[in-house]
Amino acid sequence: MLKRIIILSLLISFFTQSSYSQIPGLTFSKKKEQPDLYLKSKTIWLTATPFFFVERRFSPNQGSTYIKVGMFGGNLKPYVKDDSVANRDLNNYKLTRVFGIAQMGVIAPLLAYLHFENPGPESYNNEDIDNLQGEETGYLTAAIIVFCTGTLTYHVFSKGFLFDALERYNYVLGNKTDFEDVSFNMNMRIDPVSQTPQISFVWTF
Repeated sequence: MLKRIIILSLLISFFTQSSYSQIPGLTFSKKKEQPDLYLKSKTIWLTATPFFFVERRFSPNQGSTYIKVGMFGGNLKPYVKDDSVANRDLNNYKLTRVFGIAQMGVIAPLLAYLHFENPGPESYNNEDIDNLQGEETGYLTAAIIVFCTGTLTYHVFSKGFLFDALERYNYVLGNKTDFEDVSFNMNMRIDPVSQTPQISFVWTF
């Protein structure tokens, strides 16, 4: 019974990603806004569990309306497809989240399964039982570490790539280009002491 509960708890983060909003009374949320990126985040926690979900919305018109980013940034992709830098950051966001899901929903449960699914101790002598217990403990520890790392990868590490993509998108959306503020001035003057002509070149970025 304990085995099933642990494996189920490891899998719940993957299977409830799309259905967490259908669990009334078991969640509470916290909202956060980042006006520079025109991004709104809503964190939803499953109470009495370590599981939480983040819903992010971005504005395609600098704050007038907001739409969901999507689990892998799919709703943002049409807006940045013509900008190679933002598109690259969005692809990195997608890959990082896929890797986080693989850690939480595949690798960690597999290690937990290996910990619990093994031959009974009656077929081993004392030395074999000691080795088996050490192996079991290693699998379970690895499963917990991989699951926690996957959570960080999915929620934290991937967020930086999304921020970079939105920062680039909003920069371009504001009718700014890389060389918009670049200016060049050349001035000529006579040095008051030496009475020699001087030319100055000024680049402004």
